[in-house]
Amino acid sequence: MVSLDSIAWKLPGRLGHGVALLLALVPACADTRENPNGNLTTATTGPDPTTTTDPDTSSSTGGPPVLDLGVADLPSEECAGESVDAVAKLRGADVVMVVDNSSSMDYEMAEVQARLNGFAQAIIDDGIEVRVALLTAAAMGYYSADWVATPICIAAPLGSGMCSEAPDPGGIAPDSRDPDFMHVDHYVNSYNALPVIVEQHDNWGPFTDSDSALHFVIISDDDSLQPASYFIENFEMLEPNRAAIVHAVVPTSDCPEAASIGEQYIQLAQLTGGVVGDLCDQDFFEVFQVLVNAVQQESELPCTFDVPTPPEGEDFDPMQVNVEFDDGNGGGFEVGYVESAADCANVDNGWYYDDPAAPTSIIVCPQTCDAIQGHLGAKVQVVLGCATVPAG
Repeated sequence: MVSLDSIAWKLPGRLGHGVALLLALVPACADTRENPNGNLTTATTGPDPTTTTDPDTSSSTGGPPVLDLGVADLPSEECAGESVDAVAKLRGADVVMVVDNSSSMDYEMAEVQARLNGFAQAIIDDGIEVRVALLTAAAMGYYSADWVATPICIAAPLGSGMCSEAPDPGGIAPDSRDPDFMHVDHYVNSYNALPVIVEQHDNWGPFTDSDSALHFVIISDDDSLQPASYFIENFEMLEPNRAAIVHAVVPTSDCPEAASIGEQYIQLAQLTGGVVGDLCDQDFFEVFQVLVNAVQQESELPCTFDVPTPPEGEDFDPMQVNVEFDDGNGGGFEVGYVESAADCANVDNGWYYDDPAAPTSIIVCPQTCDAIQGHLGAKVQVVLGCATVPAG
């Protein structure tokens, strides 16, 4: 639950612009007169019947002056607004990294081993809870007929630093550290990263958090034998209620380091909104920075808000609350009120109280919550003091 703590005074009907209010003190016996021009004038509260007054003037000696601001200039109601930026609250991230173990990948495997701790720590430092699952060989030796000379073992703090002494295909390697890091000891050749992900779902699936963003990172100097659609079709069967973002660190040209251009992996990254790092550059500092940025950018606006505390001297009125969304790019929309979560299905956008009789939280309907995800610099604004607008 997120607390909203920045307050701005607003006028009804002008909820996007802060205004300053001028308070005028007048004598207790003064009377306010309407002036259609809205000009400051003086009038009398009790004119002497013996005094004649020119109709074009407003001066008199029969009483104190009255400040006439004109009714059009007086606000009829005040509203207090509070907002929270989308970047202030980020959902967790699950990262499943798949590393090609073919002999041409010795340098890349060493770079992954050296940089994975820094990758995870950079994400944690940005306030994101991260879990990492690594699918790659964990020990030197033969995996069936395939020899691995450069296994990967992850040191603390992400891993345990306890390295495998012998291959254990499909097993959980001893450098795993629950609950943040799991290393599945599995040989990955130069073209089968996608089947490995599908086959190892029984390991990485339960390890990941269904409420977190799910990222796959494929690192290979070759291309997939399976098309991008193979992954999409199988993932939808394995995880029907989740979305996957696939990132590819593969050759983007026919460079000396490439066994083949990673065309299918590149296409899969494009289809799922991932990023592509060029393995030909051999700059793994830059590659991992790109991956960190990609994970950080999967932000989520909180969809449950504390009922704000009204300004001092004001009482909270649950039927004088409104909710607005600003996408940070000049767009957005008002969110109307519904009586309960069950009513969300009947509107395009809506919000409701956790307990209408004694509300402590403002909760955004699921479809509205989905609509406000992923907007960096966005904010939700809760406006107090104006009659609640029902959802249309």
